[in-house]
Amino acid sequence: MHKLLFAAALALAALVSPFDTASAQARGQVEDLRIAAPSLAHNLVGTEAEQSVAVYLPPSYRRARGRRYPVVYLLHGIFDSRNTWIEYAGVTATLDRLIAAERIPEVIVVMPDGGNIYGGGFYRNSPVTGNWADYIAGDLVAEIDRRYRTLARPGGRAIAGWSMGGYGALHLAMERPGIYSSVYAISPCCLAPVDDLGFGNQSWLSAYALQGEGDLRAAIERREFYTVAALGILAAFNPDPNAPPFHVDFPFTIEQGQVVLDDAAYEAYLRKFPLNRVSQAHAALRGLRALGMDYGIGDQFAHIPTATRAFSERLAELRIPHRFDVYDGDHRQQVAARLETVVLPYVTGALDPPE
Repeated sequence: MHKLLFAAALALAALVSPFDTASAQARGQVEDLRIAAPSLAHNLVGTEAEQSVAVYLPPSYRRARGRRYPVVYLLHGIFDSRNTWIEYAGVTATLDRLIAAERIPEVIVVMPDGGNIYGGGFYRNSPVTGNWADYIAGDLVAEIDRRYRTLARPGGRAIAGWSMGGYGALHLAMERPGIYSSVYAISPCCLAPVDDLGFGNQSWLSAYALQGEGDLRAAIERREFYTVAALGILAAFNPDPNAPPFHVDFPFTIEQGQVVLDDAAYEAYLRKFPLNRVSQAHAALRGLRALGMDYGIGDQFAHIPTATRAFSERLAELRIPHRFDVYDGDHRQQVAARLETVVLPYVTGALDPPE
């Protein structure tokens, strides 16, 4: 009987132990940091000038003391946080699997917070919500390069994001050339103010009617997504520090319960969106090693398929190489799977390898 048990134990060990040992050795570590964000100082919405960041360090980081690694920056969506990548998308386990299978090189992955009272600052510079572009592409990159053994050059950096973060990845690629060499936007919001993001959405009337912070907090408690997001979009895209209480410039007025556009103000507003800035950013986009974007055909936010498709068509018109995927899914459902099968292999495949 003892011999049979011993033989069974050996057989089980032969089946399980090599995998378990390899898995244990292949696990990366996640550090949670608080770092200075001077670019966010003096904002008008109460965002702290010190920010939380989660950093994934690959399996060999602690052992290979002389090795330097490429870095992927992941930007989250509106009303999410850095924890969305870890808790919802399962990025830590995904990275461990991809690295163990040698489908991606060992990389450092940086997941900053990008939220505020409106759900997010859209990774743009604004005198109202703070200079988020300067923070992400400046303060954060400099601090990560200082703290960790990174490949501190464009060929060693990728940026990707989901929803608001997908917008942010494209915006930073266009407006901060020479920082990243590889970019991917997962279901990017806000590439153009069309469909549900246009002023035909009745939530703009609700946002216009808010009288102060008490009204805003009540809208947040009632989970009025579009109303709160509308103020966030204007605070990031059309700020006016001299227009209390929300310090935004509505490019319209309300007459008899209807939106009436101010043509000049509306045209200026349109010019701030990525779809209308591709020509100006032509050199920056052509200089990327990899540029990708996608959306799910069932996306709940109607403007995302419309604007992402139009953005890809504009890139094609200007002969800017890029990857454009349309897949069966909604705004959230396939994100974790696509992160593993498409996004991380795509962006890291264009980076300089660890050295």
